[in-house]
Amino acid sequence: KIKEIFGMNGDKGRILRIREFLREKELDAALIFSPSNRRYMCGFTGSTGYVVITETKCCFLVDFRYQEQALRECPDWEAVKIAGEADVCSWLCEQGFLRLGVEHDFATLRFSHLLAQKGLNAAGDISDVLLELRMVKDEEEQCRIQRACEITDLAFEHVLARLTEGMTEAEIDGILQSYMRAYPGVERMADRFIVASGEHGALPHGIAGERRVRRGDLITMDFGCCFRGYWSDVTRTVCLGRAGERQREIYEVTLAAQEAAIQGVMPGKTGREIDGIARKVIEEAGYGEYFGHGLGHSFGLDIHESPRFAQNEAGDIPLKPGMIMTVEPGIYLPGFGGDRIEDDILLTENGCRNLTRAAKQLIEL
Repeated sequence: KIKEIFGMNGDKGRILRIREFLREKELDAALIFSPSNRRYMCGFTGSTGYVVITETKCCFLVDFRYQEQALRECPDWEAVKIAGEADVCSWLCEQGFLRLGVEHDFATLRFSHLLAQKGLNAAGDISDVLLELRMVKDEEEQCRIQRACEITDLAFEHVLARLTEGMTEAEIDGILQSYMRAYPGVERMADRFIVASGEHGALPHGIAGERRVRRGDLITMDFGCCFRGYWSDVTRTVCLGRAGERQREIYEVTLAAQEAAIQGVMPGKTGREIDGIARKVIEEAGYGEYFGHGLGHSFGLDIHESPRFAQNEAGDIPLKPGMIMTVEPGIYLPGFGGDRIEDDILLTENGCRNLTRAAKQLIEL
């Protein structure tokens, strides 16, 4: 199935699918300009540009700032010089491309009005086609994500050797950030990672702040990096000093839930089913009300993509080989603290392969 979509050249396979969509909807051209989808289609890494695909053409519309970059990154695309959005619309009119496939979930109301003023009809929403294509990662995408995961694993080892009592959550964030930024190919990371210690750990998205870690704290660290456009997303919870009985209990329940879910992953199942496996473990241990988010999500060019391991529509999508997902159960107890364990997995024909190698038995520092 993957080869049918992408063939030997991922970009060409993607273009063929877009052209199929144009024929199905009787459209003249596809106009794609959200950053992630633009990069997915042509490889351009700059901040502004417009992909136009027709039955016979592949054009990239770009302004003066990025002309040289576009020639380097998109050598097989016809480059068209523009100065702004108005030029995009004028060029489309000149070419006779009046019925367009546009990303309805990205185009602004202002841009839509501009298209309409020029007599251009955004008649087709191409968002779902791009979403479907991006769900399954080709070999090159898998390699980039694997490298991002390797760097993230090394960052975890690095921070463990330096984490000490009295350090602020923000300082822990800084150690992780500076370590991963030093790797060639790492393009960016979150402005601030989730580092949640002690009672702060009851916040699933507790961004690193001024709290100083103390002996006896559980410390949850959710971090990752973007390597050549593709993300990793990992969470580990450790204890500074000896863990208490209840801390150890919630950690073991969380780990058991994660391992059960990973073992249950199989193509053809849905994300809702996998989420249910982990949720059942946590509920049977008496902590169901303290696990309030989905079990995981796909990722790639964006840190959150579909499908998802969740009890919603994004969790009803059948799983396929080549999808890459997080598995991240957690337990969050108000006033006490919490934990989360997150791995990145690649779906295979017979199950999945764990891309995250960082130790996940409870570590007591």
